[in-house]
Amino acid sequence: MASSVSFDEITEHISPASLKREFDGNYVSAHATLHVLQWNTLAQGLSNPENNFVRVKNETIAFDTRKWRILEQILIRKPDLCALEEVDTYDCFLQYHLPKYGYTCFFTPKPKSPCFAFQHDSANFKGPDGILLCFKTDLFDEIQRYHYQKAECDTDQKPAFFSIFELKHKPSSANIIFVGTHLKAKKQFANIRSDQAQTIIQYLTEHYSTRAHIIISGDFNGEADEPFYDIIRKAGFSSAYRTVLNDKEPLFTTWKFRENEGIEQEQCRTIDYIFYKSEGLVPIAILKLPSKEDIGSNGLPSNEYPSDHLALEAIFNINL
Repeated sequence: MASSVSFDEITEHISPASLKREFDGNYVSAHATLHVLQWNTLAQGLSNPENNFVRVKNETIAFDTRKWRILEQILIRKPDLCALEEVDTYDCFLQYHLPKYGYTCFFTPKPKSPCFAFQHDSANFKGPDGILLCFKTDLFDEIQRYHYQKAECDTDQKPAFFSIFELKHKPSSANIIFVGTHLKAKKQFANIRSDQAQTIIQYLTEHYSTRAHIIISGDFNGEADEPFYDIIRKAGFSSAYRTVLNDKEPLFTTWKFRENEGIEQEQCRTIDYIFYKSEGLVPIAILKLPSKEDIGSNGLPSNEYPSDHLALEAIFNINL
């Protein structure tokens, strides 16, 4: 049982203590609730500071320490469902630990992972990154799992890439469709992200009722003014953070300093989201985002936080 496993095996590897975060909202409810974690963990193979995270030191991203911080951030608030992107540490680490804490996992590597470009980095290359979905084994019955990889039509198109758990939530008897995705990066590819979002919506529309309990979590690599965001919202989905934050997304979900042609560039954007179907789910609490002052002047990743993306967590009431 997960409760019999000591968290000490994780915390003994972590110093200094991790960035402190708290919930905003009332997460004690008379309803059946659902606690969802969304997080781009930052692939170990992409974490090397050279020409990437220019204010970050090698010791900050050392795998022997960083793997425990990643595990801690997944488990620290005991989410019911986890959608994790840029995971390249599943085969070598997470698959041995998450089940001990009561989680069932579904990992799908990217067939053309960018991590392969760094195979020469023996200290950090762990294989291809991908999407990892997890659920608390004692809270759900698994109905099915599915991974979608659309064939590439030509060199200008990026295939859609998403994974799905269809689950029965034991406390409420509700069927939950949980989707994890990671859309195409870089600002100039907004049209591809739009196509990818449309593919996800089309699949869900064809396979599930409009009143189904559906959550889409992911790193969408685009801000709320992009077409992909409107496509998802027009399909009947809302953003959990936007709902709780009075119709505003967070100031940022990723913050880092990178180098381009010898010039340091700050990247501070909101590109991670938890979308939900409002017919069956109501967000009642979210994990607050830290300020830049909380994080420190060098951005992310840091000695107190292992990724360049901040984890999002939302707690929902389940309406039947």
